[in-house]
Amino acid sequence: MKFKKSNYKFWHSPLALIIIFCFLVFFGYRIVDLIQKNIETKNKKEEVLNKIDDLKERESSLFVDITKLETEEGQEEIIREKYQVAKVGEKVVTIVDEDNNETDLLDKKQSHGFWNWVKGIFKK
Repeated sequence: MKFKKSNYKFWHSPLALIIIFCFLVFFGYRIVDLIQKNIETKNKKEEVLNKIDDLKERESSLFVDITKLETEEGQEEIIREKYQVAKVGEKVVTIVDEDNNETDLLDKKQSHGFWNWVKGIFKK
């Protein structure tokens, strides 16, 4: 008995080609999704590394502040800045900014008048 060789090949049939095409589309979609996730991961990694650098800088500045507070001069400086106190025998000088007073006077002068009264009605 001889077997007749058929020219029919399964891989060349439309059904097989459709199945292969579906697999290609599915894997192509997954690859695009993986690329997007990779980009997001890189961005998040950069953000975390930047935060770590900021925290290291803050740690070093806090370490400097702590070492400053351990000395008597540092404690005195912090108390003077925070509470604005002076030692016995010292005098405290307060500087008043005169520019604020001039602008207050100009605002008061400009608040008079008919048009300013009309503007004041619509601002409320």
